[in-house]
Amino acid sequence: MSSDSHTATETLNKLIEVCLDGELGYRTAASHIQNTKLHIILSDNAIRRAEFAHELREEVERLGANPSHSGSMAASLHRGWIALRSAITHGNAKTIIAACETGEDSAFAAYEAAVKSNLPAHTRDLVETQWRALDQACQQLRHINAEIAAGRIYAETD
Repeated sequence: MSSDSHTATETLNKLIEVCLDGELGYRTAASHIQNTKLHIILSDNAIRRAEFAHELREEVERLGANPSHSGSMAASLHRGWIALRSAITHGNAKTIIAACETGEDSAFAAYEAAVKSNLPAHTRDLVETQWRALDQACQQLRHINAEIAAGRIYAETD
């Protein structure tokens, strides 16, 4: 494996961890939320992060390396924070969505760094596509939080 391929696979393996962290974080958040619509949105985001990880694993294998199969320790702590915070607030939607925003901001930064790194063209295209989807998820969460803060949508239960 060339030096460029090695660097690319390291970058992709970090993104796999980010995606797995996001998947588990969203599943944790969804399990603590009582609003059906928000539960569906968070669950869908978890599924999408699992799909991202799968796509990235395939790309790592295409580059001739072994993909990562686990999330990071830092994210485990973040998931614990979501669970703790939501337990304290009894599944308060605003608090849970804010915690998800924090996770998405962190994922967005990891993708931004990956896009700026030296990736092969095909790999860069995949990472940029996922990065755009992450940006949309970030915007969706900000919109939901603004709507919750304004009292317009997402009562605790529906």
